[in-house]
Amino acid sequence: MSARRKLVIGAVAAIVLAAAAGGAVAWKSGKGAPAPAAGVETTRTADRAIELIPAELHTIRPRGLVDVVRFTGTTQPVDQTIVKARVAGRLAEVLVREGDHVTKGQVLARFEVAELQSKVNERRSAVEAARADARWTARDRSDKESLASRNIVSQSAADQARSTAENRSSMVAVAEAQLEVAMRNLADAQVVAPFDAVVGERIANQGESLPIDGKILTLLDTSHVEIAAQMPAADVVRLKVGQPVTATLEGFDGRVFSGRITRISPTTQTGSRSIPVYVEITDRHESLRGGLFGTGTVIVKEKDHALAVPVSAMRKDDQGEFVLVVENAVLVRKPVGVVRTWSRGELVEVKGLEAGMQIVSAPLPGLRAGQRVKIVETR
Repeated sequence: MSARRKLVIGAVAAIVLAAAAGGAVAWKSGKGAPAPAAGVETTRTADRAIELIPAELHTIRPRGLVDVVRFTGTTQPVDQTIVKARVAGRLAEVLVREGDHVTKGQVLARFEVAELQSKVNERRSAVEAARADARWTARDRSDKESLASRNIVSQSAADQARSTAENRSSMVAVAEAQLEVAMRNLADAQVVAPFDAVVGERIANQGESLPIDGKILTLLDTSHVEIAAQMPAADVVRLKVGQPVTATLEGFDGRVFSGRITRISPTTQTGSRSIPVYVEITDRHESLRGGLFGTGTVIVKEKDHALAVPVSAMRKDDQGEFVLVVENAVLVRKPVGVVRTWSRGELVEVKGLEAGMQIVSAPLPGLRAGQRVKIVETR
């Protein structure tokens, strides 16, 4: 072995011995580097404050609470009718079309009147003849009664004359009634609008022959509409006729219309089990139409100066329901009593809290009483 190799081996051995000696001394004296304690880290974690943002908190303040029922439906005119023929005949002309605005009393259509006018003339002649016959029999009665009083004619002849006169008088009344019917039929040959409306459909046209009650037009009063809504029974039991309503209709850029409940069906719809509720729009507008989609709300209960929390703030454990209140930067458990829910379950009216308390409203898991918190403002 060369002198250089011996020198390298000796140096390595010296290093190993020195390291062993240092380790032995450290072991004996207890001066080795200590490992970090697990308890220290746990304590630091427990002492660390939980950061919350304002959106995760809610400050208790007295407020007005409302319970509403919402509905959706489509509009339909309150006043609508089918204009029908009152006489049988041929249509001479129909003066309006779909979409035309008409006013009460405006002429909509006319029937041919030649035959109807002939009937009037015939009945008028019959009246004149009946009146003339009645006048003659009345004079004959008077004469016979005068002669019978002087025993010139028999009493039976006088009685016969009186009976004939009374019969002819009644025939005058019959003829006059028939004339009145004929004149009314002639007047009905001119069809007029029963109210201000818009023509919805033109069913019959010029030249068609129609029977009595034959359909001519449909009229709709679109300025006065109602919403026909289908609602679940659980909501309908809280409604009553006359309750005020606010509604919005498509095409009116969010304009709010006032209304009221006018009718509630006594039965459910087959299949859907929903109940029809009719809401009249009391704000009239010339641009209203049938078939518009509408939504609305009905306030069924109100309460002032109540204490309520978001439903997400409510927590429950073995001891009951509670909320977590922030007091002096620490979470404190506050038991609460539930009075009732509002706004379709979004708010819970509670007792056991005071105005000004700040509670955790976000449904954050893992929070418990005694934890320190820090409120971090967000930009």
